[in-house]
Amino acid sequence: MLQLRAARIDELEKLTELCLQSKALSGYDDAFMRGCREMLRFRPSDMEKTSICVAEVDSTLLGAAQLYFEDEIAFLQRLFVSPDKTKHGIGKALFGWSLKAAHRAGAKRLLIDCDPAAAGFFQRMGAREEGIVDSGTVPGYRTPRFKVTLSPCRSPSEK
Repeated sequence: MLQLRAARIDELEKLTELCLQSKALSGYDDAFMRGCREMLRFRPSDMEKTSICVAEVDSTLLGAAQLYFEDEIAFLQRLFVSPDKTKHGIGKALFGWSLKAAHRAGAKRLLIDCDPAAAGFFQRMGAREEGIVDSGTVPGYRTPRFKVTLSPCRSPSEK
């Protein structure tokens, strides 16, 4: 059974490798993937500055999502699924976690700068394209930006 939980510091290297393997599915060449390595690396400081969720089955890591918060905006920095487990609902579960975590933190919007190959997934999840932005990974590379407007929290009396 799929479980979502907070990442542990001893898993960061495995999560980095999972992200790189997932990114490689899009057919990028070695030079591009080398450029992505540092950007996709999980660091111990990420545990303090961001929220990281892992998806696992029987203690096997199958995916990860990472959120960074700034004012009333949550940024989905990463959402990756193990290459042999795509199309199994793991990405959808991690995206659901992202929405809930952003909402609980008081964010009004969730922003997603994603790989062009992932754009269809985020559209299916209900995100709306907001434009194109420069990639933080590879100079000269541009990526689509998506957003989700989060509904305000309601008090129990408003339900």
